[in-house]
Amino acid sequence: MTTALTTDRPETGAAIEQAEQEATEAEQLLAALEERVREGDEQVTADQLAGARELGRFAKLRAEAARRKADRAAADAAERQRADLLARAAGMSIPGGPLDTAALAATYATARDAVHTFIAASETYNAAIADAARLLTAAGVPDSSTGQYPEPGALAYWGTQTLRLADGSSISATGTGLRLAVLLDDLDTEASGIPTGDYHPPFTRTPIREQADRTRHEVPQLHLIAAPDGAKNL
Repeated sequence: MTTALTTDRPETGAAIEQAEQEATEAEQLLAALEERVREGDEQVTADQLAGARELGRFAKLRAEAARRKADRAAADAAERQRADLLARAAGMSIPGGPLDTAALAATYATARDAVHTFIAASETYNAAIADAARLLTAAGVPDSSTGQYPEPGALAYWGTQTLRLADGSSISATGTGLRLAVLLDDLDTEASGIPTGDYHPPFTRTPIREQADRTRHEVPQLHLIAAPDGAKNL
């Protein structure tokens, strides 16, 4: 039966288990010596009993020390983890982080400018169809909507909204708003549903104006932050 106590006390569950095992063995040793005395074994001395009692008491203290040390280590680890979580949360709001409102406003402005560019390009495209139709009229090409079709391989037009190109394909001056609707629907599809908020109806099933009115004044107000004078509007 082991009676010696180890001096190595690593801050692990194994250390606690070992210390408690040693305390149990010390108690068993004392109990065995006391039983031998009861049975009349005169070889057991008072010093042996006293030593066994002290050994048991010391073993219990060691087990308690191991538990306290493990508790302190766990508390320290929990505090370090808490500090790390707090630091990570705080770091999210620094410039360049995911909670950088200015960065989000900048991407909003970029997207808005891109849509402006698309609208202008779409309107230029539509105007060019009308211009081409006028040029064809001036060149004596008949309006095909009247039933007079030009030869294959030549430009043709139907009113001022549609052209038939030389390769046989047709293009139309579709409303720019309709093109924007296609753009938004494509984005919604590619994103597997643009989030609109808890309990809000799906993005593509809700009028744009209704969604804008519901969220325009929520913080951050990107349309104001992204304006030329930025925070002055807030």
